[in-house]
Amino acid sequence: MVNRTASAHKGIPTTENPRERPQVNTRTTGKGSGHPPKKLSPLDEWKAGREKAIGNPDWYIYDNTIRKLVSEINRHLSTSKNIEKYKPLDWKLIKAMIWTETGAAVTAWKTRPIQIGNTGDEGIK
Repeated sequence: MVNRTASAHKGIPTTENPRERPQVNTRTTGKGSGHPPKKLSPLDEWKAGREKAIGNPDWYIYDNTIRKLVSEINRHLSTSKNIEKYKPLDWKLIKAMIWTETGAAVTAWKTRPIQIGNTGDEGIK
């Protein structure tokens, strides 16, 4: 019996032998290309931060507080004589606003949500 390999056959370049090629796909991993990873745009950086927060227990730490405060606001505004046909505020909208301003995957999420006390924040100036 003759033992044959793909590279032993004439006409098949050694680069076509799949056993000798690395199994890393540089197009999807960015590894092995010799180039540094691409710097993300601010929008892509923001999106990546949101994706990191999914499943992170810190993401839920303010839920009860936000629900309670929004419930109080809804109760107060729904009984106001100055507002007709009040549409209750969704607590998840408020959470999204806080999360967008701070980000749940950063340390400030635990200490300064909505950048409270951040003197470098443009909103304070």
